[in-house]
Amino acid sequence: MKKLMQWVMPAKNLAALVFAGLVCAYMVAGALIPVVTGVPFNYTVPFIFLLQGVVLSIVVAILWLALLGDQVSHRTRYLPRLAIFCVLAAVAGGLCLLNFFLMHTDWAKLWLIVAAAVVAGVVVLSLLGELYFRRTGKKYTEFLRVYQGTLQ
Repeated sequence: MKKLMQWVMPAKNLAALVFAGLVCAYMVAGALIPVVTGVPFNYTVPFIFLLQGVVLSIVVAILWLALLGDQVSHRTRYLPRLAIFCVLAAVAGGLCLLNFFLMHTDWAKLWLIVAAAVVAGVVVLSLLGELYFRRTGKKYTEFLRVYQGTLQ
């Protein structure tokens, strides 16, 4: 049970953050639509958008924790795991796209653009984090070498 809770709580928290990001980005994009196109935006969110947002958030959280989380020991490097995460997240977004062909709703394109932007944001932040940690890791490795040299 303890192992399960180590997965459930971080997944729940991450899914909530991704879902909040999706809804916030959708609202901001909706505010920009009238400025760009001149078409008024209806701020009601269709139920299917919320349902897909929840499912997409849960899938992204589970993929993130399974491929990039601290709970799993990883034998492969971070960048290939990040690439696999991006592909699987794109597949999840593609499945949401296919669902819109079955149930036509207004503003579906905007929702897909927002979902893609959130996934792209996660990827960009991950890449920036990877670059930052590599740079600081090299710096601290050099400090450690200097420190070990002074001990001898």
